[in-house]
Amino acid sequence: MDADKLDTIITMLKSIETRMEAIETKMNIVEKDCAKMDQHIQFVEKTYDIVRTPLNYVKNKIEYIMNRNTGVTDELPLIQYNKS
Repeated sequence: MDADKLDTIITMLKSIETRMEAIETKMNIVEKDCAKMDQHIQFVEKTYDIVRTPLNYVKNKIEYIMNRNTGVTDELPLIQYNKS
């Protein structure tokens, strides 16, 4: 292999290494943001679990007062986040 080809290969490898470092940096930022989003989702789930029953009560009372009670009370859905 002549020196020019070797220099070209070394230059390309340095370029690839620089790009890989940039990708790793961005990936670390994304991982931190995803962890924050997971925390937020868990907070929202816990809050919803706490207010779900009172909201159902209020909703059912309003439906009853407005004479929309069909005898069937629809409950607010259970929500569960599955982190994959």
